[in-house]
Amino acid sequence: MTRRYGLIDRESWQPFFSLLLFCGIGLLLTIPPARYVRDFDKIAFLPGIHIYFYAYALFVGILGLNLGAMSAARGERGWVVIPLLTGRILLAQCLLLPYFVFARALYPRKEVAFVLIILYTTIVCLLCAITSRLIEGQKPQATPRGFLLKYALYTIYCVVPLLGVPVLSPLGAVVQILNGEEYSLLLVAYGVPLVLAAMVVLLLHRRLRGDANV
Repeated sequence: MTRRYGLIDRESWQPFFSLLLFCGIGLLLTIPPARYVRDFDKIAFLPGIHIYFYAYALFVGILGLNLGAMSAARGERGWVVIPLLTGRILLAQCLLLPYFVFARALYPRKEVAFVLIILYTTIVCLLCAITSRLIEGQKPQATPRGFLLKYALYTIYCVVPLLGVPVLSPLGAVVQILNGEEYSLLLVAYGVPLVLAAMVVLLLHRRLRGDANV
């Protein structure tokens, strides 16, 4: 009999809550000082820096790592894993839509960039989720080795490209998209996580198929 998996449950609220919390803090710190927006001078911090989008890109990726570990803990397997992870990621993006409605006041005429950023981070989040699922395997809980490995890889992915080719990093890519960089850079920004995600999906499918035969 085929086991049915739920999209969400009461045990999976923490990754979504953490995403909303840290992105909310990032959005709060993005609010400009009073000379631009009256009465916000006491809570503004580092105006002019895209703190919200840095926080958004960073913590959406971390959400993916947590969703992948959660999928492993539940023993989800087969091709249903990808639709389930995608559905959870899309749910998280929907929860963040009010933040983007507010951010629209801070970044007028950037609606197209917002859509492109949401699409990009969805791809990155899925890449992180399936990578985490691959690393964690079928373990009932995350192992210290798997935890360190996936976060080390994610740190390298986010930080190292900033030293040379920022568009290859999620942190650099979202700002490049927001600033409306040329199409060639945007194609690279989207192409890298898409190719990596496709490769990891194939590896994950092979792993799950091998586990099923054991």
